[in-house]
Amino acid sequence: MCRRPPQKLLPVPGSSEPQSDDAARSRAFHFPYPTAYRIQLDLMSALFDTIEQGKAGVFESPTGTGKTLSLLCSALTWLEMNRQRHILGVRASTETKETATGGEDDSEPEWVLAHEEARQRESLALYENELRERLDRARLCLPGTRAAQQDVRPSRGPKRARVDTGSSDITDDDEFLVDDYSERPKPIVSKGQAGSDMNLSDEVRAMMQAYEEQGFAGRQCGGMAPENTPETRPKIFYASRTHSQLAQLINEVKRTPFGKAREPVRSISLGSRKHMCLHADVRRVGATSGTDAMNERCLELIQNKKGQRCPFLPPHDAMGQVTMDRYRDHALAQVHDIEELVQLGKDLRICPYFGTRHSARNAELVTLPYNLLLQHDAREALQLSLEESILLIDEAHNLIDTILATYTTELTQAHIDEATAQVDVYLQRFSKRLKGVNEEHIRILQVILHAMQSFCAEICKNKQHMWQRDTSLTLPAFMAHLGGSVDQINLVRLERWLKDTRIARKIGGYANKVWERAQTSENPSTWRPATRPSCMTRAMHSLEAFLLALCNRSMNGCILVSNERAISGGRGTDNTVSGGVRFKYLLLHPGDAFEPLVADARAIVLTGGTMEPISDFRTQLFSNLPDERLSLFSCGHIVPRDHVLGAVVPVGPKGHTLEFTHEAWQRPCLLDELGNVLSNYSNIVPHGMVVFFPSYASLDMTVAQWRKTGMLDRLSKRKQVFMEPKDAKDVDTILRQYASTVSTPPPTSPKGAMLLAVVGAKLSEGINFQDELARCVVMVGLPFPHSQSPELAERLAFARSTQPPDTRSSTDPGRDLYVNMCMRAVNQSMGRAIRHSADYAVFLMLDQRYGRDSILMRLPGWIRTQVQVHERFGSSIKAVAQFFQQRKKTK
Repeated sequence: MCRRPPQKLLPVPGSSEPQSDDAARSRAFHFPYPTAYRIQLDLMSALFDTIEQGKAGVFESPTGTGKTLSLLCSALTWLEMNRQRHILGVRASTETKETATGGEDDSEPEWVLAHEEARQRESLALYENELRERLDRARLCLPGTRAAQQDVRPSRGPKRARVDTGSSDITDDDEFLVDDYSERPKPIVSKGQAGSDMNLSDEVRAMMQAYEEQGFAGRQCGGMAPENTPETRPKIFYASRTHSQLAQLINEVKRTPFGKAREPVRSISLGSRKHMCLHADVRRVGATSGTDAMNERCLELIQNKKGQRCPFLPPHDAMGQVTMDRYRDHALAQVHDIEELVQLGKDLRICPYFGTRHSARNAELVTLPYNLLLQHDAREALQLSLEESILLIDEAHNLIDTILATYTTELTQAHIDEATAQVDVYLQRFSKRLKGVNEEHIRILQVILHAMQSFCAEICKNKQHMWQRDTSLTLPAFMAHLGGSVDQINLVRLERWLKDTRIARKIGGYANKVWERAQTSENPSTWRPATRPSCMTRAMHSLEAFLLALCNRSMNGCILVSNERAISGGRGTDNTVSGGVRFKYLLLHPGDAFEPLVADARAIVLTGGTMEPISDFRTQLFSNLPDERLSLFSCGHIVPRDHVLGAVVPVGPKGHTLEFTHEAWQRPCLLDELGNVLSNYSNIVPHGMVVFFPSYASLDMTVAQWRKTGMLDRLSKRKQVFMEPKDAKDVDTILRQYASTVSTPPPTSPKGAMLLAVVGAKLSEGINFQDELARCVVMVGLPFPHSQSPELAERLAFARSTQPPDTRSSTDPGRDLYVNMCMRAVNQSMGRAIRHSADYAVFLMLDQRYGRDSILMRLPGWIRTQVQVHERFGSSIKAVAQFFQQRKKTK
């Protein structure tokens, strides 16, 4: 990212206009409305400048300010201006001669470099013109496509003779025999890729396997292979957490001139099999047995050489390449959301799951979920290059936690026992047919598994040992504890072999076959596993992911060893998750996994409605980036300042100090005082109140006390009380009931409704409480993470050991991280309210600790500037009452 900038920079669109001419600036950014808000113009200018100068950025723009539309208009405007610049032969501001000419030697004469650059530019222009012509033809065909083949049942393919699945056929098991393997030199990776391919989710692993085996790369085709086809660069990658958020993004693209043009921006959306698969059987397996089983079934159909392959998957030949290009042309001809891309796949009878991945190479805008962007192996499987690209990561307030969760892997004693049995059975069946390196490494797997079993036995046996509590080990220490020759194993070779052979799927698949035979055979083999086949596959994948984590010594991680039986007092069995030993790999520094993105991309921008406290992103994700290469942007809200009131309430109406520490939830008098506080506010707050508790446990204890004292009935007479359910599937029902009650005027119902919710649960993430749904948001206490969590203790200890103390805020980096985690959850919860320019709300913070400067400084700016700290409860009641009276007058 940090490259040498040349002399010529693109001017920020509209920068030559007077600052008062917001309409002209809006047109310069191709904004779809006559005039953008000033804060939208500021955001678009800041983003354009960040992209042009090749920086990283952390951008905060409160929800309701049109953030997504502003980001799209700015980024797409830069893309268009950069395209025009390249047509004229002018390099982008961060592009050096090396990147323009493919890295030729500096000793080459200038005229040679210029000639090569011109040749490359001409070649790219010819390819782009050809692609544009193909897309033009596809646009003419799109209306007719919808009337194409409607019957998409997989049974339309020709029937093929089925091979007998009896165990007597020696070739029946050949699909599980690992292919002959010869060790080859590891390919050279780009600067940001080394050491980044750790444990992967089953979805990503299955996708990678499919990509290597289904052959769309054109290696068997007579024509030009996609990897030799010019890739559209630079492109924009827009990542978010959920498919619904990405669908909303595509709708925003359609509203812009870039989506409405005769030649709209070439966009593609990448999704999961769950959302894009057409095969009825695969979808059925996914609905009944989950994502893992769905992936396995898809791969079976891809690899099936004896029976019927998936009819939506083109063959591995030149005609198959032409078929996939046809899908690409139709997909890129217009802006499509995922549902439309799926329908296109049905019309063309081409798998949209793989079709979209094939199309991404020539897209200008790629939308995708987090997991496909954050893992290097996933990006490699998709054949997506981030070189010179713009990465926009939305809803990034959770990005650090997402990275840590992505790279956390767990291996239980039950998994170890199951995997050991599977490897032993696999060797019994195939040992005489395995050759060289394959046999050597499977024997190594046996050695490691037996060592882990011995380690587990030692942990369970030593009751007075340190293993009776959660224990952290460095990776070398863990290998040493396994004993024997394990620490002498060449983990680099093992890692390469695990990835190249996909042995976990081979062994797990054979175990599934043995299990199926055992269910029907009158003379089953001596090994009849008790677990279901999906559990068998999970055991091998868990082992593989854990071993790959051990192989990545370049990352800062540790192994957390837990003796579940000791901790639970002997409850549980060896075959249950709650019993036995558990090994968990923890990534301690998310920047280790994020650095490859920072290194490869032209610009990377994290955005969100509530990004405070921002310091965590600087220290954990951009720690290696010079300060001058990091842009920080935070704008105010579009609502007038008098539409927001913040109040810190340190005492209740009876004078009790409000400080909801972990121990305080055991005090009935404090819970009664909380009930009195909410009762008083519910008399003056109209419509809906959303009250956030730190945890389900604190909510349960409070409601139990209120039921005992009658306080819950008192509250219900003022506002009907709803509680967030623990089961996520019931949340929508409760939310609908709450919204209906809020909108029902008295006297049919009480004065609105009160929703008791939990910080970090579903209602605090992604639910919009606009207008009457949240005229008041109440934060009860501070939701600090559980201080006794072993995982948290390791993170805090790592922060203390690696980050220099920040004398401006605290002498303890671990404490700073702990407080930041709490306040990020607070800010996200409060950000659920105020969704548009006419909205208004009160934010009540019920805990005296909110009055501390160290807490106040971590609130979003648009709330922090409106916060009043009330020494007396009565003054807060007066302030809230006056706020709503004023809003009533100005309606």
